[in-house]
Amino acid sequence: MPLPQDFIDRLKAANPIDEVMGSYVTLKRAGRDYVCLCPFHNEKTPSCHVHTDKEFFHCFGCGAGGDVITFVMKYHNLDYWEAVKMLAERGNVPLPETTPGYSDRTGQTRKRMYEMNKDAARFFYSQLKTESGKVCLDYLIRQRKLSVDTIKKYGMGFAPNSWSALKTHMLSLGYSEQELIDGSLISVSAKTGRSFDFFVNRAMFPFIDLTGHIVGFGGRALSADDKRKYLNSKDTAVYSKERFLFSLNFAKNAAVKSRQIILCEGNLDVISMHQAGFENAVASCGTALTDKQARSLNQYADHILICYDADEAGQKATSKAIGILENTGFKTTVVKIKGAKDPDEYLKLYGPLKFKQLLKESEGSVEYELKKRREGIDTDTDIGKIDYLKKAYGVLAGLNSPVERDIYISKLSREFGVSKEAIKQEVEMRRKNARKQQEKREWQRTVTFTDKHRDQVNPQAFEHPKEDYAEQGIIYYLFTNPDQCDNVCAKITPGEFVTDLNRRIFESLTAKIKENEDFSVAAFNAEFSPDEVGRIVGLLGKYEELSVDEKVCSDYINVLKKYHENSEKKDVTADNESFLKELERLRNKNNG
Repeated sequence: MPLPQDFIDRLKAANPIDEVMGSYVTLKRAGRDYVCLCPFHNEKTPSCHVHTDKEFFHCFGCGAGGDVITFVMKYHNLDYWEAVKMLAERGNVPLPETTPGYSDRTGQTRKRMYEMNKDAARFFYSQLKTESGKVCLDYLIRQRKLSVDTIKKYGMGFAPNSWSALKTHMLSLGYSEQELIDGSLISVSAKTGRSFDFFVNRAMFPFIDLTGHIVGFGGRALSADDKRKYLNSKDTAVYSKERFLFSLNFAKNAAVKSRQIILCEGNLDVISMHQAGFENAVASCGTALTDKQARSLNQYADHILICYDADEAGQKATSKAIGILENTGFKTTVVKIKGAKDPDEYLKLYGPLKFKQLLKESEGSVEYELKKRREGIDTDTDIGKIDYLKKAYGVLAGLNSPVERDIYISKLSREFGVSKEAIKQEVEMRRKNARKQQEKREWQRTVTFTDKHRDQVNPQAFEHPKEDYAEQGIIYYLFTNPDQCDNVCAKITPGEFVTDLNRRIFESLTAKIKENEDFSVAAFNAEFSPDEVGRIVGLLGKYEELSVDEKVCSDYINVLKKYHENSEKKDVTADNESFLKELERLRNKNNG
């Protein structure tokens, strides 16, 4: 059952799309609309447009689009109902007395998994009070120096040294074995086919998302014999390791005030920091920082302080994180851990005041990278000087700001007695080579568009480009001419559509029109994914520039009719290859 239209209208009125998106990204006025850097892919030039009059957004770079509900769903990785609840709370709009809840299958699965994770967390927490749990409690309090309040705040617990303790408990609560497997709470042996607890003899840390749901777990080994020191949940219907940041649910409030976030490697580093008063710390749960994690921080901070471990692996991860964060638009500095292996150990040895000073002394990412390039090189010799400068040119070539490049070029010139012009020439040469390489990569992506998985939203469009174009034209015509729905449906049936996605959109749209229901973009959020809604928004924008009248729509219908009448299917792949070869020939001719 769909939500009442008057409720959706009130919800959107209380949550204008420019205000909601403006709290996550920087919007710039462009005529009547706004533009911004798309929060769903990395870009340096704004390609995401927010149309306030039409109440939807669309990115011409990655194809993301939809209304304010779609945006919240996609940004926070929520289902339709969760996004509606979040916006209702934000706009102080009462939910309808009769609500559909999790009527769709995906929503039911997510709700069930949230409940299952909460029950698992309660089990782990209760085990701290058992005789066998004393070893874990002793580890947390005596070794890690965590207070009881901190343990409670993070809902920490203990996974018993048993291969079936959690499984037995959860089955007694009515969860099925398959649900526990899907939720990454138990695993199945490839050899015996038997299931067993995923977390065994570990200190447990629930992963809590921004809506307060437990989406997964991290476990720290309590036995020195366990080769896997840290073990985290596998990806599930509610947990994605490339999106989730540990403790962001707590850090976001402190970060909004300071506009700073401290980025760590480990859960225990973050927990120790929060206990010491540094509440704006987060961690990426055992994985290198991803683009999606970086973009999720945009709403809360402008400045990221990278505070990774002092070992070689930590330093490599630091360099990677610098590139990702700066591409996302953050000011980035690096905290050098001196006299300890990680932030947690540093706090124990030197205390919060010393750590606060360490944060103040954090160095800019460029200085950090230049110092790294200089390590092990004797710059007092000519050979060493040349060796270092070659590496330094590469660092400066990666800077997008001409002012920033000029400042560091001047520094190198003064320090090594080399003319600014010579250094600038070397840096620009590397930038030019980098641009050529990027163009080559982009061209290769174009040339290899024969990969059918390139379009994950409508993969069949590759094999049937003409039919896909016609199908989208028919859909657009119905959006703009709903009074012609019966006439169109008399000429074409859903079964005659060639691609599954367009068929589903056609079926949903015609049903809504015939039932006199709302068929705006918002009406499709409940049954289509955010990416699919983005495709609907994209086709509305694409065909808006064309004059799709009744005759053009009939031509589109004939395209589909002829496809089904033609018994000899056209070899699209061969045509595409021929087309790409011609493009390659023209490109080489132009370059030559």
